[in-house]
Amino acid sequence: MTMRTKTIFSAFAVVALAWGTTACDDGLAGLNENPNLPTDVGAEFILPEAIQNATDQIFGSGLLNLEGVALFAQHYAKIQYPNEDRYELRLPAIETTWSNLYAGPLKDAQTIIEKGRETGTANHEAAGLILKSWIFGVVTDLWGDVPYSEALLLGGENGTSTPRYDRQADIYAGMLTDLERASGLIDPAATGFGSEDLLFDGDMELWRKFANSLRLRFAMRIADVDPAAAQQHFTAALAGGVFESNDEMAQLIYAGSPPNEHPLFENRVRGGRDDHSISKTMVDMLLAWADPRLPIYAEPNEVGEFVGMPNGMNDGHEIALATISRIGDYWRGTPGAPAVILSYAEVLFLQAEAALRGWGGEPGSLYEAGIRASLEQYGITGATADAYLAQPGVAYDAGSAAEQIATQKWIALYGNGAEGFAEVRRTGYPVLTPGPFALNVNGGQIPVRIPYPGGEQTLNREALLAAIDAQGGGMDYSTRMWWDVD
Repeated sequence: MTMRTKTIFSAFAVVALAWGTTACDDGLAGLNENPNLPTDVGAEFILPEAIQNATDQIFGSGLLNLEGVALFAQHYAKIQYPNEDRYELRLPAIETTWSNLYAGPLKDAQTIIEKGRETGTANHEAAGLILKSWIFGVVTDLWGDVPYSEALLLGGENGTSTPRYDRQADIYAGMLTDLERASGLIDPAATGFGSEDLLFDGDMELWRKFANSLRLRFAMRIADVDPAAAQQHFTAALAGGVFESNDEMAQLIYAGSPPNEHPLFENRVRGGRDDHSISKTMVDMLLAWADPRLPIYAEPNEVGEFVGMPNGMNDGHEIALATISRIGDYWRGTPGAPAVILSYAEVLFLQAEAALRGWGGEPGSLYEAGIRASLEQYGITGATADAYLAQPGVAYDAGSAAEQIATQKWIALYGNGAEGFAEVRRTGYPVLTPGPFALNVNGGQIPVRIPYPGGEQTLNREALLAAIDAQGGGMDYSTRMWWDVD
């Protein structure tokens, strides 16, 4: 483990100590103040909560992953209580996810930005802009038009409790601009963060690479709808410096003790749940190519075989649960497992696709490097990696390069349900088949969005109806994202 992956526990200990210290030397004037509830703290003390809160939600057991879009992406499947795997999301889950993201890590990221500006600490402002862009990317890719420019400002001079919904095109333009600004603001020699930085242990150069790597992701997302802007942002971000090894990728490595454990471990061990497995789609593909990641991605069944669960099964299905492979012990049985926000492998696959579009580089070598990076992420190197890459269907084929790049990226994104779902929608690969008992919420097809929460109809009705009208829908599962044009 590198120095940048210090435990969450130690970082929160720093926060607790700082809060206690700031509340203790007010003399008699502070007798009526609760020392455990400080009214103001620095950006460095907000950062760890923002990072862990966002990661817990995006990689956790809720709608953003295990109980929602990772099922739509067919990374996982449900072996019991399969409502969500039949595309029947529970309305309270939609409501809770929306409100928790806005009131939690998004608000924290905005506060970090503001505190960085107030104190003239450019590195703090930059980190806030990067976190805000990452989280808003997840939000807009699920709901399309959402409150953005007027969101998170309540309590300030221009704050409103009924923020307008920005068009997704404008949100993407804003996120790309913020990431460009963040990269330019960063100065590794200036005041930044220390051990409270749960991603990079205070290494601001890695924050810059995170900003530029995230800019690659967003630029490629809009490549089919605005290719000129996509290419401009992509080439500029690449020139600015992106992740160059697995040691540099953005990941949160959990401390491994309560309350800082990987969400899938908490779901299985602390929560006692056993509702999920790896999908049949994923297992069958990995088996077909003798993929060495299979024993990591999945656990063998009762007879030592790897068998995935078909997505979209009905209640009372007759498949014996003991015959189905669960999600790999790498996450499900490991409290200190990593949650990979943006990997080096993803950066290479993005470059491979860019090269295929004629934006520079050689697609075949970048594709191969992406596969090797993904394998190496799990300790698979040498002859094993060489043998995998040499197989028909895996070895680069210029005639099917777009499908190969997208499919290998989907495999590498296993565990990141939100990004897997976005990429399947954007690229169309791998071609996924709806489950046999899928509810007819999208003409019998896999959903392409999450419906807006019902609470918005009451709390922000005028702005919501305007957004629905502008997109031609939004309270359904079938209205495509602005960037989803194929």
